[in-house]
Amino acid sequence: MLKIAALILASAAGVAAAAPTSAPTVSRSASPAAPADPSSTLVSAAPWWEKVTVTMDGDGKPEACLYQTSLSPSKTEACDVGTEQAAAASKASESHGEITRITFERRFNPGAAPEKPKLQIGDTLLGGQMMALAIDAKGAVKGCRVVAASGAMRPEYSCDDAQAEKFKASYIPGGREAPDREGYMTILVYGHSEHMA
Repeated sequence: MLKIAALILASAAGVAAAAPTSAPTVSRSASPAAPADPSSTLVSAAPWWEKVTVTMDGDGKPEACLYQTSLSPSKTEACDVGTEQAAAASKASESHGEITRITFERRFNPGAAPEKPKLQIGDTLLGGQMMALAIDAKGAVKGCRVVAASGAMRPEYSCDDAQAEKFKASYIPGGREAPDREGYMTILVYGHSEHMA
């Protein structure tokens, strides 16, 4: 099982420090504790995504790591793969003689549940889950439940992890707190293989 929060949060720590605050960013810590910097909180009013893609060499070992976010979808940042994440990606690869990319992605959708996730041609869903979240006006996740799960390689991102997240506070004109929000967090693990000549 994968600890997707630790992978994304640890891999993207350097990226988050340089990102503007107009879109979601990730916590600067791999721990599930609330971020110390308010600019590292997540947005609950708009959809967003972030992903870490690990490229495997022909022997199934991590070769490269890239972080992307909906803040700048065409821009990628290099990231580091820790020992635990490398082992998880290697286990997912399990095929020699192929270059395999394993992607760990999380998506947030405010309001109604999103449609079934669509992957790019050639990608294979290895596992995933969708959680319904109740977010209060102060940005705290006050309720969470897993509403769908699939695949053999399900991320080990639980409601406890989701409830440790911090979203931006919501306000309406006049400085009053907005009503509580609902949203859906989807965590996906998928792979892509290319045959070597």
